Amino acid sequence: MSCFCSAQLGSLLGSLSLIPPVGALVPPISMSVIAAASGSMGANASMSLAASTSVNASLMANLSAMAALSAAMQATLGMKLSAAVSASAVASTQASLAGAITGVNANAGPLSLNTDLLRQLLADLLGLVNLAGLMMAIRVGYNIDLRASGAMPALQACLAASANANANASLNASVQLSTVASLMSALGFAANAQGAASLNATASATAGMMAGLPKLSANFSALSLLAALLAMLAAIRQALGVNLLAATAKADLRVALSMLPLSALAQLSVPLAANATAAAALAASASASANATAGLNLAATANANVAAAGQLALLMQLMASANLSLPAGSCGQLCPMALMKGVPAMPALPQLAAAPSLSSLGGLKF
Repeated sequence: MSCFCSAQLGSLLGSLSLIPPVGALVPPISMSVIAAASGSMGANASMSLAASTSVNASLMANLSAMAALSAAMQATLGMKLSAAVSASAVASTQASLAGAITGVNANAGPLSLNTDLLRQLLADLLGLVNLAGLMMAIRVGYNIDLRASGAMPALQACLAASANANANASLNASVQLSTVASLMSALGFAANAQGAASLNATASATAGMMAGLPKLSANFSALSLLAALLAMLAAIRQALGVNLLAATAKADLRVALSMLPLSALAQLSVPLAANATAAAALAASASASANATAGLNLAATANANVAAAGQLALLMQLMASANLSLPAGSCGQLCPMALMKGVPAMPALPQLAAAPSLSSLGGLKF
């Protein structure tokens, strides 16, 4: 039996408290530049707009939560949501999920005592994360490494020349793959009548499974802050090659930043005409996205009570990415989960003394 480990959590919080202040090292970068660069990566912006303006809000919320839970189950349990809620698997799935919820309810208390630390770190790292996101978007969208000679003139030219092309590409991609259709695909269903019927059945089964689970009583806001912070650290490491949990973090960061044209990035701008063209294309793509799935009957999915699925997905992803899941009693600490099940505490694991690694966190998608 695995649980949300209080000893691992304490070690992680201790490491986070040692992250040096770095916010002053990065000048502010225009959000219009970040948005324009991110637009070069495809239809994500248009699909997000469609989700917020043109599609039933409860349907989108349920689809997003189910897709997130399905991805988390695939990563931690080796099965997608559609398989997990089958008649043959629901009992074992419920047992695994109930263990995770019970563990976090029992052991996540220290998080509530550290919310100020988490908020301070999130605020301090925001500029650095914006820079990391911009670097990755430019690398993917324009194949430009900001550390290379001539990167800034090349970037400025790309932003000016491709604004209309990117807007049109976003429109075309949105028509071909609407927001609802993309989420249905992530869940393993085609955007047709048969896929809609299967999705409705899965949503109803998911609601039934959720109803049989313990309630998550831990501080979900604190869990969300921790998950967001770890994702930010992963993005910074991916883009800049700097592990902010390392003892040499600030020196390493200074070296990495010295290789970037920070002053030029702070002065970079996107033409107003390009912004207006992109906005018009996004509005058109929102309408096209809604029309693409207007004929699907997804009422059962929209009405299913799967609100807890999003919280559960975040919990599972956090436990896996931050190595917070251990067999009850194996950390050597007095564990509420172990005491509840009568499991004696084992000697402390040697790796608890070391700072947790972010290598397993992967990177953010912007």
